[in-house]
Amino acid sequence: MIGILILFTLAAVAIQKTTAGIIPLTDWLLQHPIETYYAETADDNYEKLWTGNYKYVFSWYNADGKEQQITKVIDRELRPGAFLRIDASGSYGKGWTEVREEDVSEEALLQLN
Repeated sequence: MIGILILFTLAAVAIQKTTAGIIPLTDWLLQHPIETYYAETADDNYEKLWTGNYKYVFSWYNADGKEQQITKVIDRELRPGAFLRIDASGSYGKGWTEVREEDVSEEALLQLN
């Protein structure tokens, strides 16, 4: 029984350290509705993982200015000051793209600046 508990603990730590984490994983499993959010990159909002990937944690804003914390693991370092658009289900980011500042909704831009 103790061995199984240790195995589950190690699996949880591995998921947390090599992916976006356990909470985004559960959001993905529960299939929340997908919304579009916007963020601006900075120098200090990522952690380099031992796998060589980068774990970013952003405060994203939707078109109405509503905030959502979203974690995304990306295979490269993003340039500071870039605007990003992400489709997310809960705190799980499903896909992102860099956009121009003009493409960000007014409400989200007000929250970002």
